[in-house]
Amino acid sequence: MSHHHMKEAMHHMENIVAGHLDAWNAPAGPDRTQLIASLYAPDVFVGEPQEAMRGHDGMEQAIARLQAQLPRTRITRSGPIQVAQDMVTYRWSLGAEDGPAVAAGRDVLIVGGGKVTRLYVVIDAS
Repeated sequence: MSHHHMKEAMHHMENIVAGHLDAWNAPAGPDRTQLIASLYAPDVFVGEPQEAMRGHDGMEQAIARLQAQLPRTRITRSGPIQVAQDMVTYRWSLGAEDGPAVAAGRDVLIVGGGKVTRLYVVIDAS
């Protein structure tokens, strides 16, 4: 792969990560529904430590559950985006906008056909 193509691929992955974080921070409603539809494959797999979900409905449920458990928190990327082929990963932290992190971990996204086909959420032991 040429350097130019690598840069393009990296830019695409950065856009996917930005959209993914936007979706997880968005309030429930049509904007979030649209983000989910545009970012994730229809049969996307969501793998969390305690549960696995599938599809756009599963993604919506995972986001809604997190926001219900930890209201008024935001997920922010806390480390560099790292890419290997169809996989992108980075560290994140979760907390109130002006407060300390209440959780941290890593997301691993597998991308195919321009959409996220698999998401794994790894949470650091606190």
